[in-house]
This record gives sequence, structure tokens and C-alpha cells, in this order.
Amino acid sequence: MESRGFHVECGLESVDATMAAVCAFVGDTLSPEGLIRLEIAVTEALNNVVLHGGLPQGAGIAVAVRKAAPEVGPEVGVEIRDPGQPVPAELFKAARNPADIDPLEESGRGIPLIVAMSDALHYESRDGSNCLTLRFADRSS
Repeated sequence: MESRGFHVECGLESVDATMAAVCAFVGDTLSPEGLIRLEIAVTEALNNVVLHGGLPQGAGIAVAVRKAAPEVGPEVGVEIRDPGQPVPAELFKAARNPADIDPLEESGRGIPLIVAMSDALHYESRDGSNCLTLRFADRSS
């Protein structure tokens, strides 16, 4: 297993730069479809923290990415940690199917997209730190 850490400043430009680096790191692990799902889910999660997370002044977001060894198969894990406001965990459990959301709604698609695009999701908030863990694998098998 190979891993790499990334630091995201509290800004959308930093999210874009981080996602380019993350996709370059895992591009040889997932299929194009898997990589697109990862990019959508992780970008959405990071944007949500930046825009709605209430991060303290000067705080950033820690992202750890782990890709499985080639002999294990195409799998990537992403852990996102931030010191912002916790997300009610039930929002992830009650996420609607993105197809059921009005495309003209200004918000409300982020968490459903994260849930739909990832193969496994775990969220917890403890001791002033939020941690969202996502797993991605190729679905074509």
C-alpha cells in the first residue's frame, strides 16, 4: 500500500490544486470511471468543508490518500480531517439519490453525490476533529 498526504488551505483554489495532485497520484490505480467517481466525491467533500465547515482562522484540511498495491486490486482510500463544525452524521445516512434532487436547487446535492460516488463511507466527529473516510474501487468487476 502506498500513501500520500495533502494539505488543503481554506480556499476553493487549493481544493482544485489538491485534486489535481490526488488524481495524478491514484490515476494508475483506478479505471477512468473509478477516478471520475473519486474526483467528484472528494472535490465535493472538500468544497463542503471550505464553504460550510466553519473552519477556524488559518486552519486547513488534511487529506490522506492510500492506494492498494497492484496485486491487491484497484482500491483507493481517502481520509479527510478538518477542525471545523461537525456535520450531523445522519445526513450521510439519509442522503437522497442524486437523481431525485431538483437540478435547479442551489444546494443540497453535495452529500448525496459523496454517498453515491463512494463505495464505502464512514464519518465521525470527536475531540474537535471531523474525519470522513471514503473508499473507491472499480465497479466493473
